[in-house]
Amino acid sequence: MFNPPCACLSNCFPLSNQWQNGESWQLNSCTTAICQDGIVVQIPVKCKPVEPLQCENGRPPVKVYDSTGCCFTYECECVCSGWGGSHYMTFDGVYYNFQENCSYTLVKEINFKYNLTIIVDNHYCGNADSGFCPQSLIIHYKSYEVILTQQRSGETTENVVYVNSKRIYPAYRMGDIALTSTGVEVVLEIPDLKVQVSYKGSSFSINLPYSLFQSSTEGQCGTCDNSQKNDCQSPNGQIQSCSVAASQWLIPNQDCPTPPTAPSTTTTATPSTSPTPCMTVICEIMNSKVFEECHKAVSPDAFIQACRSDVCNNANSSCSSLEAYASECANKGVCIDWRKSTDGECEHTCPASKVYMPCGPAVEPTCNTRYNEKYLNNQTQMTNKTKEGCFCPSKTVLFSTYSDTCVVSCGCTGPDGNPKMPGDTWESGCQQCTCDMDSMIVQCQPITCPTPAIPICNETGYRLVNMTEGCCQKYTCECDALLCPKVMMNCQPGWEAIISTSISSCCPEYTCVPKGVCVYNNIEYQPGAEVPKGTCENCICSSTMDPSTKLNNIVCTNISCDTTCSQGFQYQAIPGQCCGKCVQTSCVVNTPDKTKHTIQVSTTRVDEDA
Repeated sequence: MFNPPCACLSNCFPLSNQWQNGESWQLNSCTTAICQDGIVVQIPVKCKPVEPLQCENGRPPVKVYDSTGCCFTYECECVCSGWGGSHYMTFDGVYYNFQENCSYTLVKEINFKYNLTIIVDNHYCGNADSGFCPQSLIIHYKSYEVILTQQRSGETTENVVYVNSKRIYPAYRMGDIALTSTGVEVVLEIPDLKVQVSYKGSSFSINLPYSLFQSSTEGQCGTCDNSQKNDCQSPNGQIQSCSVAASQWLIPNQDCPTPPTAPSTTTTATPSTSPTPCMTVICEIMNSKVFEECHKAVSPDAFIQACRSDVCNNANSSCSSLEAYASECANKGVCIDWRKSTDGECEHTCPASKVYMPCGPAVEPTCNTRYNEKYLNNQTQMTNKTKEGCFCPSKTVLFSTYSDTCVVSCGCTGPDGNPKMPGDTWESGCQQCTCDMDSMIVQCQPITCPTPAIPICNETGYRLVNMTEGCCQKYTCECDALLCPKVMMNCQPGWEAIISTSISSCCPEYTCVPKGVCVYNNIEYQPGAEVPKGTCENCICSSTMDPSTKLNNIVCTNISCDTTCSQGFQYQAIPGQCCGKCVQTSCVVNTPDKTKHTIQVSTTRVDEDA
């Protein structure tokens, strides 16, 4: 150890302070200095011997320093991954396959200490009507609910983040959580717990610190305890095969769409032939020099196994294994430019205004100075790593996080949040605004309005109104029904009053129109009704209208009277009635020869044969 000499033999004067022989002081949190016989002796903090550690997940152990930052121990990383919709790797490195269209618990605390739960929703539809339901992550922490998902617009798919049901645009920091995004990958960080969750749509990764979550997790990600024996447990603690145990972590009372069943087909037996060898060239990239720098940090074995399975089973998701492995490498600080080695098969298409970069910044600078100060200057060790993503081209800068607009000069911000270039003019809030070319500041002046003309409102029901049209005032004549005269319309029998309005007038017009009835003695009769018009007539109200009176015609027919009377009777009219009656005026005698004879009143008939 090098001991710098003091300024004198009996005293030391480090840092312009005088120290007596034998006195000590703290050089830093890990080193104590003692003045001994004119010499400064530096004594480091004594740390316990560090024991080597073998991690069952194949990852090298990481150094974890104590609260002083002087001494460290080794501990294993707890990283759970999922990719391709069916491939999973537990915290302790057990790889298995599982695929269902339901929601399952990935990580759950056995004893709730930090209130952290992570759920995978394999068929998250959200509020979209597009039928696009990607695999999504739902993270519950304290009072936060964070949803990492995707949405599709036309041919474009983008990552989307919701915090407590509100969409946010990373970078974002609120209370206990922080989010960043590169367009390809979204990263959720919980700094107090040193928890990191990465999401890419086709893959995810969950990193928990062993020191805080040792033997305290359960779910499809298993138990973080550096032992593979208990990684595949069901909720009741029974150890089963991983695929069976994974199905037991179903979230109850959730929609679980059933995938369509393929129709059964009848096949004809054919002579057996040797199967065509499955070519998994793209998977071997992970074993090549392309990923060589990452091999010591993260083993590629499980990802290669998953990739081969996808290729040989025509799953069309081989790229997801490479993407997931590259993401794990990036989380360890190893950036891999791998996509160009796939002959375009795994090429990532960015929005037209951006370019793909395999090793871009986790937080891209924007035109917002406060945003840059908050998120660029305060990155943590976990987020201060390069990530693949879509970024603005060289010599341009991202205007804002909620747009894909890249600008050469930041210029000004318009009222819609979009960029305005120096010299641009626009109207906003009844002001004419300009992005000043010298100061890059928005300068606005009120819009100049012409003197409004005042019309004369002399028609019935109209009044003068002062109104705003656009940004300027104008006068107009406006109809006010309260100003219209009250009209009492009396119509003759058979007519009724109707109210009509027209575009050209304000007040309603009242008109008497025929009701389609008959009128007799000022009484209305409906068509088909009997009308008591005369004693010797049958009168009915018809459905035909008299063109002169506009009233329905009354059709009458005379009543026919029977005037025939029996012998000795005479027909006589009855005053006030239509028909008379037969009245007896003579006597009628029946003689022995059976004939009838009429005898007038007060006369005598002598029968000679009597």
